[in-house]
Amino acid sequence: MKKYGLLLFLILSISCFSENKKSQQLQNDIVKSKIISEENTNEIYKDRMKNFIREIRNDAGKNKYIITQNGNELYFRDGKLDRNFFPVTDGTTQESLYYGDVLKYNAVTKKESKDYMLSLLNPVRKEGKPVFVINYAKGNEKKDFLLKEDAKTGFVSELLPEFEAKAIYNPIQGFNSENITNLKQVKNYLLLLNPEKFSDINQYFEYLKNTDFDLLLIEPSHNGVFLTKSQVEQLKTKKNGGKRIVISYLSIGEAEDYRGYWKKEWSKKWPKWIVKENPDWKGNYIVKYWNSEWKNVIKEYRGKLESIGVDGYLLDTVDSYYYFQEKMENGNKIPD
Repeated sequence: MKKYGLLLFLILSISCFSENKKSQQLQNDIVKSKIISEENTNEIYKDRMKNFIREIRNDAGKNKYIITQNGNELYFRDGKLDRNFFPVTDGTTQESLYYGDVLKYNAVTKKESKDYMLSLLNPVRKEGKPVFVINYAKGNEKKDFLLKEDAKTGFVSELLPEFEAKAIYNPIQGFNSENITNLKQVKNYLLLLNPEKFSDINQYFEYLKNTDFDLLLIEPSHNGVFLTKSQVEQLKTKKNGGKRIVISYLSIGEAEDYRGYWKKEWSKKWPKWIVKENPDWKGNYIVKYWNSEWKNVIKEYRGKLESIGVDGYLLDTVDSYYYFQEKMENGNKIPD
């Protein structure tokens, strides 16, 4: 979500000028999958992110859904689909594929940027991975356009009323009472990541419970209070009785000072794994996502999410590697 600006920055810059000891089992998995050593490739930071996502998959198990947010270059190596990494996740997203270009609401995405993103998304979708497209605009004409495009591409698109993903909206394809038991069956979704408009966690829960979206991509807490396991279980049934999937938001390429894991002392002195604050999103900090301390932060936080029974994770800011890759290409590799 927050890193879409980084993706567009990379695209536009090309054209114009968002540790702990690994277990023996994980090491064996890496060897078996023939991962190229990150020290022997010019894609060091990209591979480090792939490995982090792979670790989350191994730890979470096969029964959890993992969806990546943007950063779809991760699915490729040397211009071809990376067959070692492709099966690790269950779906992916893309922000502003058609509308919301360069964080401008209702702006049509420039053809060059759109074509580049489609060059990544089309092969991913053709190989069977669900693609959820997040656009920032409004209007029936845009909805009609997206329906026609989705019919051609097989994507599932929505129009969001603002960039902060805090407002309620109606899905493009409408609701249905079908049982949704896997991501490939999803026809619509709700992306709601900032629930501050609700008075408390219970009002937030009541709203979510009374919707008929096939897929909930949500922040599962409100002002530091999490949904209970019982509430999450109830959310897995639509108001009309059909089953659905509940996915929790989880940023792994940036630390956020409004999450439950944030320690007050970090605001005074950054841990060594924080690199800089994201200039576009106050309170969000680019991290050395390969650092063992940061990985432990995410693991412990994910333990909380596991305890309330979410079906999986929307991994945001996986494209943070762009920042480090650019630094390296300019001769400024970030020390570990």
